[in-house]
Amino acid sequence: MDEDGKTIRERYGNRFALEVCFLAFVGLIVVLAFFEALTYALVSARTPLVIMVPLLILIVIHAVRLYRNSGGLRTREHIVHAVTGGSPHLKKVVGISGWMLGLVAIITVLGHYAGVFLFCTILMRALAGESWKMTLLVAAAATLFIFGVFEYVFNIDLYRGVVIRYFLGYRDF
Repeated sequence: MDEDGKTIRERYGNRFALEVCFLAFVGLIVVLAFFEALTYALVSARTPLVIMVPLLILIVIHAVRLYRNSGGLRTREHIVHAVTGGSPHLKKVVGISGWMLGLVAIITVLGHYAGVFLFCTILMRALAGESWKMTLLVAAAATLFIFGVFEYVFNIDLYRGVVIRYFLGYRDF
């Protein structure tokens, strides 16, 4: 047993289950990208296919290696334990990932500046429980800082969002 009260087998089993899940996730993304690249014109599809075919082969080789080395590890039990809420570390990762997906959704709809302002406001009120004065001050300062750096220092126009594009005459949806 180690200092956390877990056996080496449990700790390795958790890591092994994480590796299996990560490989499955990467494999799914690569397969989806591969099929999308098949819809491109041949000239445009060469680069993705040249990259993804060896990557798919390596994923299959690694999956076979993982299967052969799984001896006695209860990978399914580790995954079920983590997914059903038994792992506080996974809960934290899933939580922050959910917030980041929310940020992407807000930026897609409202754009970077409004999205960052709204996201900061939501996080500071919902998670930190800050006062409205502090929340609005920090959200405005962060948004103005990002605006100044990207617009004036780097001279980069950040994405303005679907709503602005709609009012400018683009019909994206």
